Amino acid sequence: MKATQPQVEPDIITYSTIVKGYCMSGDVDKGFQVLQEMKRDGKHCPDEILYNSLLDGCAKQHRLDDALRLLDDMNDTNVVPSNYTLSILVKLLGRARRLNQAFTMVETICKEHGFRPNIQVYTCLIQACIQNRQLGRAIALHDEILNEGGCTPDQKTYSVIVRGCVQAGSLEKAVEVIRCAFHLPGHSMIQTKGYYQGVETRILEETVMKLNSGSRTEVEVAQNLLADLKTHRNLNVQDNVYSQVVRQAATNGWQQRGSKGGGKGAPRNTRWS
Repeated sequence: MKATQPQVEPDIITYSTIVKGYCMSGDVDKGFQVLQEMKRDGKHCPDEILYNSLLDGCAKQHRLDDALRLLDDMNDTNVVPSNYTLSILVKLLGRARRLNQAFTMVETICKEHGFRPNIQVYTCLIQACIQNRQLGRAIALHDEILNEGGCTPDQKTYSVIVRGCVQAGSLEKAVEVIRCAFHLPGHSMIQTKGYYQGVETRILEETVMKLNSGSRTEVEVAQNLLADLKTHRNLNVQDNVYSQVVRQAATNGWQQRGSKGGGKGAPRNTRWS
């Protein structure tokens, strides 16, 4: 007599893996179907990982209403959202131009569940401010983070702010944020303690080259920033950016009369020919 094979029952890990697979392939609706089947079966309860996979799938397809319903479902099933959950929701709300709701949601959820936003959540809020053309609010949030002392802005945070400044045409503010991020003189922002965070190299290059294609004053700002980066931080990437700026400055009609400090002959004293 042939022995029957034991039947393998799916567990929460199985359900979560299937849902994540559907969401990664772009079939979020199938992911929702798995959630409903799981609930009907009644043997396992969805956990935060499963909900976050669905939320991430909704975020990629800009399905805000579905995401908000999932959040309600999490509350109904007593699944506690995490900072990762908040990051996804803030991104969605920011893109949907519902900035105030994003701030309110972060405050409410953190208060209800007894945890503090991490720097990833704050960075998403800063990005949401920039998307909604509220650059001042983004920079104010940076200072608020440091005043509260719960977490520290990182390189990603500063890169997001700098890029937002450049996109808004506020190059002077972009340079101030860079100086703050690298702990350089010449800014009025609140500065992190300990080692500097800096900004991503490509963001630094984009900002400097944008300055260098601008007015006489902006060219000087770019040169002075690079000189200070070389003097105070000795960045390896800086040499390449510096040489590009000097070449472009010469093309635009700038002639060096000499320099005072700044390292590597930084053209701080120049004249328009």
